[in-house]
Amino acid sequence: MNYLESELRNLVKEDDKIFDFLQESSLDGLWYWDLINPEEEWMNNTFWERLGYDPEKMPHKSSAWMDIIFPEDLEIARQKVAEHIEHPDRPYDQITRYTHADGQTVWIRCRGMILRENDGTPIRMLGAHTDVTALKQKEEILERCNTATNIGYWEINIQKEQAAYSNIAKRILGLSSDMAPAPGGPLAFFKEGEHRTKVEKAFETAKKLKTEQKTEAIIVTDGGNEKWCSILIIPEFRADYLSKLYGTLYDIDERVRSSKKIDELFKKTEKQNGRLMNFAHTITHNLRSQVGSVNSFIELMEIDNPGLVDDEVFRYLKIASKRLSETVVHLSDIAVGDEFDENDYVSLDLKSIAVECVKSVINFEELNDIEIQYNIPEGFRVDAIKGYLESILHNLITNAIKYRDPEKSPYINICAGREDDQNTWFSVEDNGLGLDMEKYRSKLFGLYTTFHKHEDSSGIGLFVTKNQILAMDGDIEVESEPGVGSAFKVILPNRSAELMNV
Repeated sequence: MNYLESELRNLVKEDDKIFDFLQESSLDGLWYWDLINPEEEWMNNTFWERLGYDPEKMPHKSSAWMDIIFPEDLEIARQKVAEHIEHPDRPYDQITRYTHADGQTVWIRCRGMILRENDGTPIRMLGAHTDVTALKQKEEILERCNTATNIGYWEINIQKEQAAYSNIAKRILGLSSDMAPAPGGPLAFFKEGEHRTKVEKAFETAKKLKTEQKTEAIIVTDGGNEKWCSILIIPEFRADYLSKLYGTLYDIDERVRSSKKIDELFKKTEKQNGRLMNFAHTITHNLRSQVGSVNSFIELMEIDNPGLVDDEVFRYLKIASKRLSETVVHLSDIAVGDEFDENDYVSLDLKSIAVECVKSVINFEELNDIEIQYNIPEGFRVDAIKGYLESILHNLITNAIKYRDPEKSPYINICAGREDDQNTWFSVEDNGLGLDMEKYRSKLFGLYTTFHKHEDSSGIGLFVTKNQILAMDGDIEVESEPGVGSAFKVILPNRSAELMNV
């Protein structure tokens, strides 16, 4: 024994002040319990002061502290004391909760040892208290943060071959809160094969390089479910000896699976876009050829029959052919490139385009049957791709005519205005058959989706319209009611300085 240690031991025996200093300065409470008469127990002043009580008013009875300890912790204390009496090699060490005089909870680490007669009979118990409230409060804050972020904590004591998990880690692994973890820690939960091998390599790298490692892999929970998790591995060394491995476990299953779905959808969309572009090129090329043939045929008819120029039907045919030719040219130009730039957008007179669209889709007989209203300010302009704007108006006006109510005098109202400096809108309203929006809203712009029986219904028009609007960074809003009619409102951003400053 070191001479200084021997000297201190003798001073404690000889001088009460030395004992008082030690038990008041180095501990948060000292207790000495008579196991022969269990009601008798001495608690020093520091213990009661830590709990906010006046030591002078507190009796040296075991019942005094039993009245303020949490009942469940008292039951655990009794079990642990009995275990320590039965097995002296198992020390009594427990964190208990007491109720402070002001009502708050105080966390106390309680350690004790049994004093025995020569024959082994337990007669006394000496114990010490350490206030760990601040530490437990930090642990609770950390646990709440981990719960909010769904991050679990794990730890492996290399020397003792013991593992510990936080409640969140147990939940991620599918373990019950009272289940004792296996010594190997979370590694055993990772799916056998490439996933476990990946994590094993991360563990070995952390040990070898003495640095933290992080990886992602699939675990198999205690219930047999598979999920993606991120694991952080931190090695702790004492000198060159690995004493502990610890880290975090984070459930990333939803993020990983969502990301994979997005990647799959992106690849699928790329393929679909490629097919659509090829389709657009083919269609515009073929249409251009066929429209050219129609124009040539009309010109030949006019040469061979000069009198046709006075025929109203022929005039409408010639106008429709011209408009079709112009539209195909615009669409053909658009289909040449995969993307648009600002040069593709022009400032267009909305009313003149709307009037031309009406002429191209309403024959001379229908002009007397359908009331067309243009509530568009004179000179009102829209920034758009011309072929797309014509196609959008064409589809909306055609639908208004196609699905008119036979029981009413049909009308179409084409309106326009500005929401603010950033956006321009126009709408096509009718008093036709209308739609049940609660039933069809999610399907309205679907491909090959039709809502009324009509010989010309293809289920393509609104799909194309919506995609053309989105391609121009716009949006479309719909109001409709069965038996009342429909209103399709197209909103397009102002791109030119002229419109943005209106």
